[in-house]
Amino acid sequence: MRNAQGETALPRPSRPTLVLAALVGGIAFGLFFGDYSAPLSVVGDAFVGLLQMTVLPYIVVSLIANVGKLSLSESRRLAVVGGIVLALLWATALFLVVALATSLPEWKAGSFFSTVLTEPPAQVDLLSYFIPSNIFAALSENHVPAVVVMCICAGLALSGLGERALLITQLDILARVFMRVSAFIARLTPIGVFAMSAGLAGAMSFSELARLQAYLLTYTVGAVVLCLVLLPLIVSSCTPFRYRDVLAVARVPMITAFATGKLIIVLPLLIEETDRLFERRLRPGDGEAAPAIDVLYPVAYAFPHVGKLLGLIFIPFTAWFLGNALAWDEYPVFLASGLFAYFGGPLLATPFLLDLMQLPHDMFQLFLVSGVYTGRLGDAIGAMHLVAFALLATCAFTGRVTLRLRPIAQWIAVALAAILAVVGATRLVLARSLDGVDSRNESMARLQRIDRPVEAVVFHDTSPNPDPLKPGETLLERIHRRGIVRVGFNEDKLPFAYLSQRGELVGFDVEMAHALARDLDVRIEFVRFDRANLAAQLEDDSFDVVMSGLIGTLERAGTLRHTRPYLEVTLAMVVRDHRAREFRSAEAMRRMAKLRIGFVDLSRGFVQRLRSELPRAELIELPTNRMFFEEAGDALDGLLISAESGSAFTLLYPEFEVVIPDMPRVALPLFYAIGSNDPEMREFLEHWIELKEGDGTMQELYEHWILGRERGPREPRWSVIRDVLNWVE
Repeated sequence: MRNAQGETALPRPSRPTLVLAALVGGIAFGLFFGDYSAPLSVVGDAFVGLLQMTVLPYIVVSLIANVGKLSLSESRRLAVVGGIVLALLWATALFLVVALATSLPEWKAGSFFSTVLTEPPAQVDLLSYFIPSNIFAALSENHVPAVVVMCICAGLALSGLGERALLITQLDILARVFMRVSAFIARLTPIGVFAMSAGLAGAMSFSELARLQAYLLTYTVGAVVLCLVLLPLIVSSCTPFRYRDVLAVARVPMITAFATGKLIIVLPLLIEETDRLFERRLRPGDGEAAPAIDVLYPVAYAFPHVGKLLGLIFIPFTAWFLGNALAWDEYPVFLASGLFAYFGGPLLATPFLLDLMQLPHDMFQLFLVSGVYTGRLGDAIGAMHLVAFALLATCAFTGRVTLRLRPIAQWIAVALAAILAVVGATRLVLARSLDGVDSRNESMARLQRIDRPVEAVVFHDTSPNPDPLKPGETLLERIHRRGIVRVGFNEDKLPFAYLSQRGELVGFDVEMAHALARDLDVRIEFVRFDRANLAAQLEDDSFDVVMSGLIGTLERAGTLRHTRPYLEVTLAMVVRDHRAREFRSAEAMRRMAKLRIGFVDLSRGFVQRLRSELPRAELIELPTNRMFFEEAGDALDGLLISAESGSAFTLLYPEFEVVIPDMPRVALPLFYAIGSNDPEMREFLEHWIELKEGDGTMQELYEHWILGRERGPREPRWSVIRDVLNWVE
């Protein structure tokens, strides 16, 4: 190419090239500067705002105008053809979800306690999302389906008016105005893409990605298969459009949607690119005229696209991640419910599906973290979905869909080969990445650090206090005189008190004991107690206080002095993971013959009540919880235990799972027992518990030891400028 002076000039990069270069450059910039690239996200947010400002107004005016141009028969045909095409695309995505679920290798892992075990299922309200009772609220809240419903109704009403031409002309002019504004803003796409990708790459945590590697890999593989294999081949096998035509229309919108994380803002760009393709590839034919592209894209956008549906793989991933993969007979209900739920969007659908499949609700936090990447990739898939829908629907309307056996057979063969190849490769990669990983050690290592410990010694043999109380002396007075508080513990109470892999005494109540000693400015002597002889050991002055997840029972209430409950736990069952679904139904448990259930440290009254609820069951008292997991797990069907403790045990023994049957919930109070029946010590401890609740200590320890959340300040994300060049601290 030569310029006006006859000199050779470099060709101007195309828009896709500039956008892709901006994306790669932004990621590289973010990795180099790390957290310092965060301010660029402001530029990216401004770019997204500019793109968004014309989209909904454009949808309103163009959809009303173009539906108004259709006859009643054309509107009916649009509903039929559009429904068939959407059903085909949805079925493709759901089939891929099932195929990708098989790529997850066998994996056993326990899970931390989750509040979803004790909460009722979330209610998903889709009515307001689809019914435009207040169109202005729907516009302000970006409820596109409700906006589309209103526009379709207005367009159908307009199509029956004789004087509609005048209004349609004005709406067409407005639509062209919004398109011109969008086209001008689209010129800034490389700048906006660079800013957003730099800010994202600089903020994303590698540790968070590591926990989600299986989900991120399977989702990415699914995205590649959908965008580069399944959807383009569906279009090219039964329409006049070639494979390269489909990619040519979708490539820039896909990159833009990925970079911005907003599918809606690329609708004008999709319409523009599709119109160009039609002008180049389709000539007027004898078939019935198709609805305008301005109608097809907004209508298709109002329904879940295959990028969203691919996110359903998160549910099988969660079940696999927790060591209890979904059974094949659960997939029909899961997929049907997922398709319906995704009409309300992934933020509504995912908690609903987690509850439906009885998976921990706390895993939703991982879904939100992964959404930084998968949400954007899903929008890119959504752009390809919209292109496939528009091209297939247009060809169906104009009679250009040809069901030729050979191309369809070739498409099916290529699709199956691609799916089998990626599933096998993904399974191999994940299996190797998990090889040698001790999930038990990694999980429990997160629960083995006491924050700000005081000096402590541990006695595994119980004996009375070597310094007896003096006449008239209280426990608090002796504690201050000796500079030591004696705390009773039992290491069979995960996660309240247990021995770590290094042999250290740790847990929720152990750290509470350290906090108590720190507040009293004394040291600790941890002394092991025996459950069967606890009252006698307290009477013998073996402990000043017992802090070890001690469950309140009527028997203990009459034999020892204790504080008010500082925490309530929920009674549950631990069973072999492959039998977990059998024990979710109380009715199914009543029908079981020779049901044998173990229990430890429960009230006799409650045990009698349970015997009446399950008359066929044999209830067997065990000396320790650990005995069930290590010796009696095959002889017994389950273990009655708190959901909080049971969840911690499943981290050590991942072949087991916590289940709460559909029976009335039973709350078990935990308290601290007090030695020598000392009322002053009881009053002091209850006041101290109230203070620890008020200053957030109790909540912080609950989140760490029971919910398994990391604590402490977040480390700066890895970057070249900090970790390689050492230019900054």
